[in-house]
Amino acid sequence: MYTTPLENALLFTIKTIFSIYISIVLIRLLLQFVKADFYNPVAQFIVTVTNPIIKPLRRFIPGWFGVDWSCVLVALGLQAIETILSLLVKGYSVPPTAISISGLLIWSLGELIDICLVIFLFATFVQIIASWIQPNQYNPLTLLCEQITAPLFKPVRRFVPNFGMLDFSPIVVIFLIILMRLLIADYLVALGRSII
Repeated sequence: MYTTPLENALLFTIKTIFSIYISIVLIRLLLQFVKADFYNPVAQFIVTVTNPIIKPLRRFIPGWFGVDWSCVLVALGLQAIETILSLLVKGYSVPPTAISISGLLIWSLGELIDICLVIFLFATFVQIIASWIQPNQYNPLTLLCEQITAPLFKPVRRFVPNFGMLDFSPIVVIFLIILMRLLIADYLVALGRSII
C-alpha cells in the first residue's frame, strides 16, 4: 500500500518514540534479570524514566520466577499500541476479534524479542569498541553492557578458545544474535501479521 510523505513521517515518529521507551523498559528488565548494579548512573536513569508506569503496576502484578511481569506487560502493551497506530496510519482497519488480538500479541511478542536481541547486539558492539579505545577503563555504560551480555558470553567462551590477543567470542555472539533474529523474531512477526 502506498503511503504519502506525511504518513511516512508520522510512522517514523510513532516508531521512534515507542521503540526508544520500549527499549528502556526492556533494558530495565534485562538489568533485573542479570542482577546488574543499580547504583550505576545509567541504570538509575533507566529506573527513573520507567518508574512512573512500572511502579503503579507492581501493586497488582507481582514478579514470579525472577521475572518482573509488570515490565513485560508494559513493553507488550506499548508494542501492541505502536503496531495498532502504525496499521491505522497505513489505512488498515484493526477488527477487535479474538483472532486479530492473538495475531497482534504474537506480532508484538516478535517485535519485543527483536528489540531485546538488538539491545544485546548494541551492547556487544559497545564492548568491542570500548576494548579498542579504552581497554580496562571504568565507564558506567560499558559496565552495564558487560553485565547485560555476560549470560551470552559465558557459554560461548567455554567453546570458543581465546587465541592470545584475539577473542573470537564476540563474533560468535553477533552471529548467534542475528540468527535468532531471523529464526525467532522475524518468524513471530510474520506469523502475527498473517493471523491479523
